[in-house]
Amino acid sequence: MSDFPATARVVIIGGGAVGASCLYHLARAGWTDCVLLEKNELTAGSTWHAAGNVPTFSTSWSIMNMQRYSTELYARLGDEVGYPMNYHQTGSIRLAHSAERMQEFQRARGMGLYQGMDLEILAPDEIRAKYPFIETHDLAGALYDPNDGDIDPAQLTQALAAGARQAGAKVLRFCPATGIDRDGDEWIVRTDKGDIRCEYVVNAAGYYAQRVGEWFRPFGGRRVPMMVMSHQYMLTDEIPELEDWSREAGHKLPLLRDVDTSYYLRQEKHGLNLGPYERGCRAHWADPSDPMPEDFSFQLYPDDLDRLEWYIEDAMARVPILGAAGGEQGHQRPDSLCARRAAAHRPDAGGQERLRGLRLHLRHRPGRRRRQGTGRMDDRGCHRMGHVVGRPAPLHRLHRSRLLRCQGDGGLRLRIRHAFPVARMARRARPQAQPGP
Repeated sequence: MSDFPATARVVIIGGGAVGASCLYHLARAGWTDCVLLEKNELTAGSTWHAAGNVPTFSTSWSIMNMQRYSTELYARLGDEVGYPMNYHQTGSIRLAHSAERMQEFQRARGMGLYQGMDLEILAPDEIRAKYPFIETHDLAGALYDPNDGDIDPAQLTQALAAGARQAGAKVLRFCPATGIDRDGDEWIVRTDKGDIRCEYVVNAAGYYAQRVGEWFRPFGGRRVPMMVMSHQYMLTDEIPELEDWSREAGHKLPLLRDVDTSYYLRQEKHGLNLGPYERGCRAHWADPSDPMPEDFSFQLYPDDLDRLEWYIEDAMARVPILGAAGGEQGHQRPDSLCARRAAAHRPDAGGQERLRGLRLHLRHRPGRRRRQGTGRMDDRGCHRMGHVVGRPAPLHRLHRSRLLRCQGDGGLRLRIRHAFPVARMARRARPQAQPGP
């Protein structure tokens, strides 16, 4: 290929929302000699099917600051790069079942107010004014975030890629990276179309990140601390009561988050999207009996909504119109997950930088992208990549060495299982969680 780049300052492996965001922010920071490699089409991995929630809430100052930045970026990005996007800032209501949870929300609100965010604490009787279909009798209160919402992750990725191209960076689709070599202080990224010499490599390969990470182990790299988990969300048919309310109110319902039971519920057109986060979620591609396919682009797992029965029933008790809806359709897909829920985002290091020029950027927990849907899809932290590439000092909450205490698949799988919130005690007995395979 005459236009194939033989050299670059940075090569990013992975064309989802995370990789595109890295490329965009590097290019906007003046690092235009950067190349993104995607084995299929952009968004072909976790991004195309992600839920696309864009939260700002966190109990970490640095993560809240990054997520706040993401909401500000998404609000202007479409006009900035000339690529319209579906970005809905509906607000969110985060439910509290206890005084301890309310105390956590008060702390987060204090951080948010200092960062210029307009967070509110709601009493139970104030929740129904914003969300009239909810049952509030057993709630202690809620946290309201007017900037929360959702975005189309595929549109977000294309907009980020467009902005990166406009700044001079390159995006190579259908050009998979096939291996890595080292020559002095330079990395050599192998592809079927040629080799690219570069100073930095960013591993943003999503659920293939561990496989990409294996290429660096002969040069002193460590095993990438992640696993692939299956995550589901459920879509309903349109609900007449919700359609009537939306038409009269002129806007969508706020996104509802129950962190104690562990699900989100958001309006999707005139239906609802329920996304539980399971305790004891299932791992995939973790052992030889379940090998990782060479390509899993634009594919889903078969539905398994029976696994979510407890969460669905709890959500129906909270929002009764969910129980009246029909046509439930499940979407089960693979998601990469790090052991401590926060993204692994820093040099390959454990106390010192072992591999100069290698950067690992993985998403955090399922559902946010990166839509980040992410983004997550919220792309927590991707905008920091320009700083992290230039300066190896880590952001504490995203420091990969915090994950390296997970030794072996068993310990890592246990950490991932326990990364999910412990579901609150319900009025009825909950089934015993089954360990992952």
